[in-house]
Amino acid sequence: MVRTVVPATLATALGGIGCLHFVWIFTPWPLPDVETFYRVIGGVESNETPSAVPTALVGTALVGGAVLTLMVNENIPGIGPEWLRRFGIYGLSGVMFLRGLGGYSMNSGATSEFQTWNSALYSPLCIGLGLLAGTVGLAATRRARRPPPP
Repeated sequence: MVRTVVPATLATALGGIGCLHFVWIFTPWPLPDVETFYRVIGGVESNETPSAVPTALVGTALVGGAVLTLMVNENIPGIGPEWLRRFGIYGLSGVMFLRGLGGYSMNSGATSEFQTWNSALYSPLCIGLGLLAGTVGLAATRRARRPPPP
């Protein structure tokens, strides 16, 4: 399960959320209009949300995290040294935990719609993704420490 379900779930979630960020560069989908998008996703009443460049960077980082997950789990060929990929997956885990746990402090001053969604979905999802990434990292570390087969 640690070699199949956990990394597949993590890579799928990160890839999907990353692609959603790319969609958000052009449209507020799945929300009906830009104003609702700002309130629910950005937590602000007006168009104070990030421009296309930061949104694209977040999308790229999330899709990169999905690819990194598949590399660390050896589903696709790895780029760079193994220790650096493992360091990266632990870094991904830490960033997701920070966003998840720190996300609750983002509720202060945000719109009520954002507070609701952040408390119910965004922050818990990030904590869950952090747990999954940490699990993938620990499994990779254990595999790296095993003696090679005779």
